[in-house]
Amino acid sequence: MTKKNNIDDLKKVRKDIDNIDNKIIELIGDRFKEIHKVTKLKKSKDEIIDHERITHILKSVQSKAKRNKIDPEIIVRIWQIFIQEAIKLESSKIKK
Repeated sequence: MTKKNNIDDLKKVRKDIDNIDNKIIELIGDRFKEIHKVTKLKKSKDEIIDHERITHILKSVQSKAKRNKIDPEIIVRIWQIFIQEAIKLESSKIKK
């Protein structure tokens, strides 16, 4: 394979990655739109952190990662960030 072909292939793969990144960002936006809905359903700050739900989510994404041959530790770290940010959002929106 020539250097020109490699550069063209690399550009195509990078474009594909950029497209996937755009979809991921859109989905994260959708996820946070749902979290905004949750803030309207919770009545008090005591309802923000649901340890049972967090455990369930982390186990679920870990399992899905394994099935998709993705390092589960990476996925758990990503979801922990999602969860932390959701807690921050909920904390800022729920006044009681």
